[in-house]
Amino acid sequence: MKEYLRRLRLALDTEFSANSKIQAIGSLAVPAFRYNFGIINWHEEELENLDRKTRKLLTIHGQHHPKAEVGHLYVPRKQEGRGLKQLKEAQVVEISKLTECVDSKKNPLIQIVRTHQHNTDSTMLQTEASSQNYREEQDK
Repeated sequence: MKEYLRRLRLALDTEFSANSKIQAIGSLAVPAFRYNFGIINWHEEELENLDRKTRKLLTIHGQHHPKAEVGHLYVPRKQEGRGLKQLKEAQVVEISKLTECVDSKKNPLIQIVRTHQHNTDSTMLQTEASSQNYREEQDK
């Protein structure tokens, strides 16, 4: 968490344009979390708090107006949004990719990891998969 905030401040302290700062956050700060989403069980509240801190730092650095719509930050730039990556969405993507990898491989070591993961956190994976399916249905 400290590394994410450090990288976030580093990206915001540059003299880049607003678009470049958002891209820098997406390519520098968010990957600090992405690599451990399948390993560490992050609670939704923790990720929401980090998103809130991100928005607060954006406001402090003049990149987001305090009364502006929050949802506009997370809309892709192609759809006239800011293009910031939400940590909860990044978690869903990483967990689904991890699940695909584990389900598709026939390697015995991966099967052992899959069995262990299924026994310990099967509800988390099922919840993330069902929420992703729900989001895909809403997008259609």
